[in-house]
Amino acid sequence: MVEANQSGCLFVGEGVVLKGNFAVPDIASVSGVVEGDLSAKQVIVESTGLIRGKVTAESGDIRGEVAEQLTASRSLIIRSSGKVGGSVHYAEIEIEKGGSLHGDLHLI
Repeated sequence: MVEANQSGCLFVGEGVVLKGNFAVPDIASVSGVVEGDLSAKQVIVESTGLIRGKVTAESGDIRGEVAEQLTASRSLIIRSSGKVGGSVHYAEIEIEKGGSLHGDLHLI
């Protein structure tokens, strides 16, 4: 988890729903719901988190759910509780036992 006082970060708490497109300079941590496109240096989707839209990041750590499109230009980790569906573009990928991936895979 990241410290709450870091600048350039987005934190979406559990129970919060954000709609729109978001460009985050550093870390985006999602425990709630994001409906729309999200780009960040690092995207962390916590176990209660859901992103419906296009996600673009250098690295992704998915414990919750991402639907539609996910691009990770460096690394992507889908944890045991993670679910990713749609088109996935990645440079390096790791899927823990129990993690779910449904869709098209594209190596960058």
